[in-house]
Amino acid sequence: MYLTDNGDVYFADHINFSIRCLSPSGSVFTVISTDPLRPLGICQSVDGGLLVTMRDIESDLYKLESHSRRLVRHITVPGDVIHEYEYQEDCQTRLFTLPFIVTQNSNSDICVVNFKSLNTSELVLMSPSGRMKSVYRGQNLTENFKPADVVCDSLCNILVTDLYNKQIHLLSLRGKFLKFLLTDNELNHPVRLSLYKSTLWVGYGEGLVKVFELRS
Repeated sequence: MYLTDNGDVYFADHINFSIRCLSPSGSVFTVISTDPLRPLGICQSVDGGLLVTMRDIESDLYKLESHSRRLVRHITVPGDVIHEYEYQEDCQTRLFTLPFIVTQNSNSDICVVNFKSLNTSELVLMSPSGRMKSVYRGQNLTENFKPADVVCDSLCNILVTDLYNKQIHLLSLRGKFLKFLLTDNELNHPVRLSLYKSTLWVGYGEGLVKVFELRS
């Protein structure tokens, strides 16, 4: 889900195949139907539209078949499709196994947490035209790399949770590893991130939220 400046909360309703909105008054309404694809993740695009990760429901989660659909769709709020990101530039090689979380950097690059299996995932970095720029698969790992969320700061750096290794990785705008921002001394199974200016909220699988003030 994501929160707009006027207090509306847009969220992916994967059970009902739709993008819905919770208004500040408490009313909930459907904005866009995604049927027959199931929406998973959502963010606001830099042009004011939406980026939504989607999958078909006919094929296995991690076993792709010829008819499988795994994509990021760029749409307007009324629901018009601007672009679909499903294949690489050769129009044959798939970009994703199971695209889960998506965010767009302020330089317009699109960051997607792509689940490869139940226990592994990666971060795919694409240009707004759909060209794959890099794939990040972790650094100094002792357990499987399992990023579960991604956010970007005002300098276009990329922050990625590492669920099993209990770390937050700081990447450059090109997706190159810079350093571990937080390690297992401060973290325990980080699942969700939210960043506003220099304040970072980290949600844990155990139901705890910690708030950090980032230093430059």
